[in-house]
Amino acid sequence: MMKEVWQRNSALLKLAGIIGILLFAFWVGMDPHWDYEYPLHVDEWFHIGYSDAMLHEGSLTYADPYSGGEITKYHEMGFHLLLGSLAISTETSLMELYRVAPGIIFTLLALLVYALGREKGYGWSAALCVPLIPTSIRTLGPAFLVPVAVAILFIPVVLLLLHKLENKNVWEFFVLVVIVVIAAVTVHAPTGFLIIAMVMAYFAVFVVKQFLGRRFGMAIAVLVSLGVLMAVLLMLVDRWQPVLLRDTMELSITGDSGISQYLGLHHGFIQAFGGVGTGLFVLGTFLYALKRPYGLSSYVVPCFAVFLLLFLYVLYPRHDLGPSVLYERGWPLLGLLMAILAGYAVACWFYLILPFIVNKVESIRLRSGIVFVVVSAAGVGMLTVTIFTGLVSQERDNYSGYYKMIDERVYNDFKWLGQNTIDGHKVVVMEPSLALAYPPIAGPLNRVAGAIAYPWRSAWADKVHEMLVTGDVDVEWISDFNTSVLYTSGFTDVENNELIEVRPNIYIVTTK
Repeated sequence: MMKEVWQRNSALLKLAGIIGILLFAFWVGMDPHWDYEYPLHVDEWFHIGYSDAMLHEGSLTYADPYSGGEITKYHEMGFHLLLGSLAISTETSLMELYRVAPGIIFTLLALLVYALGREKGYGWSAALCVPLIPTSIRTLGPAFLVPVAVAILFIPVVLLLLHKLENKNVWEFFVLVVIVVIAAVTVHAPTGFLIIAMVMAYFAVFVVKQFLGRRFGMAIAVLVSLGVLMAVLLMLVDRWQPVLLRDTMELSITGDSGISQYLGLHHGFIQAFGGVGTGLFVLGTFLYALKRPYGLSSYVVPCFAVFLLLFLYVLYPRHDLGPSVLYERGWPLLGLLMAILAGYAVACWFYLILPFIVNKVESIRLRSGIVFVVVSAAGVGMLTVTIFTGLVSQERDNYSGYYKMIDERVYNDFKWLGQNTIDGHKVVVMEPSLALAYPPIAGPLNRVAGAIAYPWRSAWADKVHEMLVTGDVDVEWISDFNTSVLYTSGFTDVENNELIEVRPNIYIVTTK
């Protein structure tokens, strides 16, 4: 009876199921943002500020709203172009777009993971595991509107293309993969280069199969094409961001402690993902390699997951090998691979273990229908426990470390400044980390004399902070930075004849 109902309504039930999964992913992505409409991370603020400045200028070269210098082809310009394109096409501001963007990112990631695994039967379970990927102030993740969150969307896209790779379509897919790789590199270079490594691994397997099949011409052509692709990519990146590329490569070998020297090493990612989910990831890694759903290519995803685990837990923290940026931003990538493999383990319960048990029961003439329901319920229960223990835990809350940079009062002050200052009064001095939020709220052409966030420090930032805390403002000093406005954030009262208070906490500098 149940089987007949399923067969008659399978398409509708599957559609309802995937819609439910996507709505759940959207809810998880928006969870940190339901009761707070502003960005939660400094990276979100300055990327919105840069995107606004780029849109206003209509060029990849524009004035830096945080220093007054010039930005030329920023190393994450693909992310800014994407934000700008969405703002223009939807006719919304970037701040308005931000209100739903984290939920959309999580939803897209779940949808792409579903598409990746649909053909082999693990798409729905892997998509359900996507919300387990933790987001934190330190490592970032899909619940923030940041480059790495958008860049990991390219991973299931590339894997989906590579799984379709065959002799007859190799060049068409090669071109598509190159386009995706270039897009990923311009959005977030570390993720882009990890994707390149995945592409190389898949094509290496493809070349091996060509040699085994004695198709030497195809194998050599693919090898040459890969070599040319890597050479062209490295030359383009070297011309685009030469200092960044060389410094990253040099520090990867000589030792790059990065931000870890201030904040220490990461702790709690596995606990935030969930113990049950991590166990399923380990099991899924074994089953994925054992069952080989994509032939020899099936070894690539488990190998990369193991590599990231070794890099994040052993190679970098213990031996200082590799770039610090991959250590800081590699965790969401690991989380995505863990979700995919954990989902594969769950699917194996329904597509391998369940039929095996039912067949055994039928062979001894027991009521297989009851057994089918019981074993299916056990699988659903296992998945429910996985999601619940992953999402509802003190460890996950501790790992996230969310904080709120501004409140409604500060937002209204910034908005008022943007609307009531003329071109000659667009440069503002304020608390250095709070300054990151000013240009996105005040609007294009509004900039600050400087901005810096914890744990980074500078003599300039220390002096500004001291002035705001003590109320002893060196007007001549701040005027040297072409400053016209001082915003005190309510630290203390300021009494200075060279400052005119035009609104609580807002002062016009008169000696300019």
